[in-house]
Amino acid sequence: MALLELSSLSVRRGRNMVLNSIDLKISSGEIVILIGENGSGKSTLLEASAGLLPLSNGEVRHSGQLVRDSHGRRNKPSPFGLTLQNGGFSQDELVEERIATAIEVSGSITDADWISSRLDEWGLRHRAKDRIAWLSGGMKRRVGVLSGIVPGLAENDSRLILLDEPSEGLDENSIDTLKNQISLLADMGHGIMIATHNESLASLANRKITVSDSSISFKDIKQANKVKKNTHSTPLKKLNDKPFSNPQYKWISNLEKRTKTSTINRSASGLMALLVVAGMLAQITAPSNTSWLALLALTPPFISALVRPGMLSHLSDSRAQEWWNAQLGQNLQMSKFLPFMTLVPILLTLISSYLVIGFVNLQVLLIAFAMSFIYGGSARIHALESTFPRQGATMIILLQLILIWPFLLLVDLLSMDASTFATRDSEIQLLTALVIPFSIWLVLPMISPE
Repeated sequence: MALLELSSLSVRRGRNMVLNSIDLKISSGEIVILIGENGSGKSTLLEASAGLLPLSNGEVRHSGQLVRDSHGRRNKPSPFGLTLQNGGFSQDELVEERIATAIEVSGSITDADWISSRLDEWGLRHRAKDRIAWLSGGMKRRVGVLSGIVPGLAENDSRLILLDEPSEGLDENSIDTLKNQISLLADMGHGIMIATHNESLASLANRKITVSDSSISFKDIKQANKVKKNTHSTPLKKLNDKPFSNPQYKWISNLEKRTKTSTINRSASGLMALLVVAGMLAQITAPSNTSWLALLALTPPFISALVRPGMLSHLSDSRAQEWWNAQLGQNLQMSKFLPFMTLVPILLTLISSYLVIGFVNLQVLLIAFAMSFIYGGSARIHALESTFPRQGATMIILLQLILIWPFLLLVDLLSMDASTFATRDSEIQLLTALVIPFSIWLVLPMISPE
């Protein structure tokens, strides 16, 4: 069975047909090199093979399983290795963390000694605990290439490895290591497709494919030029041999713990709004109308709830989003792993209510809980915007206006006295304030572009 099978594949970029009716199969043990002029479609072919691009026609299969087709169907692919033309990671990841993530996503159990050995082969061991952002351009490229290769090095079962210009930015020693490990992967039974201009990599090929004028032409090579391998790899245990592990959630959690992007941005915006409200009340007489007091109390947590989630910033960094979306067969930012709730709007609601109204009771606690739902709806709207090719160029963010409705319902609920709040009508009002943002959370993934 072919590790990669493209059937009548066609891809448009804008008005141009970049690839037209491409048929291609890659089997176990093959090294296939894509060559062609800049802009000929090599990267497009490789990214389409990874399931990243919408298709005008045809389908992509990995090991017989449908990954993507022109009818909009998309499935999670079998574990495979992917190195994009640049990036493919968040620069706030640690070097060893990036390799561990690539291993876990591919279905194997990480092993610290195994990872250290691979980093040593690539001259990265001394930078294992550094953030990728602190590395030079050449070292960043080594990390990106290695993360695309380790799913094959860690597994005996035949896997597809896709590498886009892996030698770009590498020194001679790193290129030699790359050639050694490509040959090793082929000997282990993996299928490798490489888009490259590097002649020394091209010399490894069993088959060369020239991409030109939206089509491809083949040149079979009877025997690829093998290089002497001075590396070896012991496969790791499969992830299904240990308790359930979720690499997406682990990735998100580690980045938030390290950078605290969401917590800082959300807290700063809410506290600034709270200081403005406190300053106003210190200079003027507090309004006697309880509705105005409730509005002032809930404005800081509402502003905090509308802030863009930090996870989306990490995903938009250095094409991390594309790497994850290829591995999962869906947009990570529209999945359930985008945190639905956060404590910051809840805490700000409690603090602001105490400072403005003078008390915190069960009524305030319920409203604070509902405010976190508004965060969930807002986060999903931000996530939908991030799925478009030109983020910020669409008017999707205006969907945030819908959240004014549940916000005003909560303001009205906070202004009620205890007896009114306990009525059936107020219960329905609170439920409505919960349902609106939760519906946004559920519905938007269904309409997000692929």
